[in-house]
Amino acid sequence: MRRPNLYPPPGYRIRIMKNKREQMKDYRPDDFDFNKTLGEISAGIKKPNILICGATGAGKSSVVNYVFGAAVARIGHGIPVTRGITKYQRADAGVVLYDTEGYEVGTEKISQYKANVESWVNELRDAAIKPDKKDDTSQDLTNQIHEVWYCISAGNKRVTDMDIDVIQMLKAKKLPVAVVLTQIDNLDAEELQAMEAAIRNHCQVEFFRTSVADDPAVTAALQEYLQWEELIRWAIDHLDESLREGFISALKGNLVAKKRLINHKIIPLYTSGAAGVALTPIPFSDAALLVPIQIKMSLHIMKTYGLDQKLGNLSSLVGSVVVSESGRLLAQTLSANLFKLIPGVGTAIGTTVNTVVASSFTAAMGYAISEICFRCATAVFEEGKEIEWAEYFNGENIAALMAEWFKVSRHG
Repeated sequence: MRRPNLYPPPGYRIRIMKNKREQMKDYRPDDFDFNKTLGEISAGIKKPNILICGATGAGKSSVVNYVFGAAVARIGHGIPVTRGITKYQRADAGVVLYDTEGYEVGTEKISQYKANVESWVNELRDAAIKPDKKDDTSQDLTNQIHEVWYCISAGNKRVTDMDIDVIQMLKAKKLPVAVVLTQIDNLDAEELQAMEAAIRNHCQVEFFRTSVADDPAVTAALQEYLQWEELIRWAIDHLDESLREGFISALKGNLVAKKRLINHKIIPLYTSGAAGVALTPIPFSDAALLVPIQIKMSLHIMKTYGLDQKLGNLSSLVGSVVVSESGRLLAQTLSANLFKLIPGVGTAIGTTVNTVVASSFTAAMGYAISEICFRCATAVFEEGKEIEWAEYFNGENIAALMAEWFKVSRHG
C-alpha cells in the first residue's frame, strides 16, 4: 500500500503566500494622513514641567542644551508667565521648561529672586485646588511643577545662602529637587570635594556633577567625574509613570533609554490595539484593518527616537513600507508557520487572524521598526553619518528582524 505524502508539494507555501497576499484588501499610503497622526501622537503624550533655577552664570542654558538640545529653549521663543520666569513649550517637544531669570550676588535682584519663585509656585499650587478658576492654570496638576533642577556653578567655588534658602523652600513644598553642579572643569579635586560637602550638608538633596567643555580633551579627562546619566536617571525616577514618555522622548541622544521605553510601553500599547481589532477572528482579507495601527506605531517609534525631526519625508517612507509590506509579511509569516512558535496561537489559523496572531505580528513589526530606527538614530545622531533611509527601511530588513523576534519569543 502506498504511503500518503505528508509533506506539501513543491511551491505549495509560495502559492499559499501569494493567494493570501492577493486576498488582503488594498490599502494605499495615500489613505493615511501622516502629519495628522504625528500630531495625535504628540497630543497624547503628557509633558512634565521642569523648573530650572540658579544664579546668573550658573550654566542653566548649557545644561538644557546638553540634555534636551538647543531647540527646546531657544532664546526668543519663551513666554513670560510671571516676573522673572519664562515658559518654554514647543508642540513637538516632550517637556515644558520654566526658566528662572538669574540673579547676581550683591544686587537688588537677589532679594526678589526667592520671593518671585515662591510666589509663582504657590500660585500654581493654589490653582490646582481651585478648579472653578477659568484661567490657564485651572487644569488640576497639568501645570504643576514636577521637579526642580537647581544649577550651581562650581566656578564660583561656593554655595551661597540664597542657593540654600531657595532649595530648602522648594523642598518644603514637597517638590523633587536636584542640584546640578555645573562647570566642574574649573575646580581641582580638593575644591570639588568642598563644594560637594557644602551641598550635602546645607542643601541635603542629591547632586550631579556636570560640565560642557568646548575642549574634547577636557571632557575626556573629566569623564569619570561627570554624572549626566545619573541626573537623567534621577529625573526619570522622580516623575510619575505617565510623564516619563514625554521626558525620555525629549532627551537628546539617550537612545538606549528610548529603546527601553519603546519596547516596554509603546509597542505593547499598539499590540493591545491590534488584539482588540481581532477580538473576533477576522478573515485574512480584512487584515488590512491592522495597517493603520501598525503605521501609527511605526510613527510613534520614529518620533520617540527623534527621527521625525531629521527628515520630513521619513514619515511617508516608513508608512509606505508598512503599507506595502504588511500584507506580504503577514502572508509570509503565516505560511512559514512562525506563529506556531508563539504559545496560544494554535494550528487553525490558515484563513483567519485572531487576537494572538494580530498582537504577535504587530509586536514583531514593532520590534523590527524599533531596531531599524535605533540603527538609523545611532548612525545619524551619534556617528554623524549621512545615510540612505531606504537602505534601512525596506521589506527585507523588516522581515528578517520580525523572524528574529518570533524565534526569540519562542524561548520567552
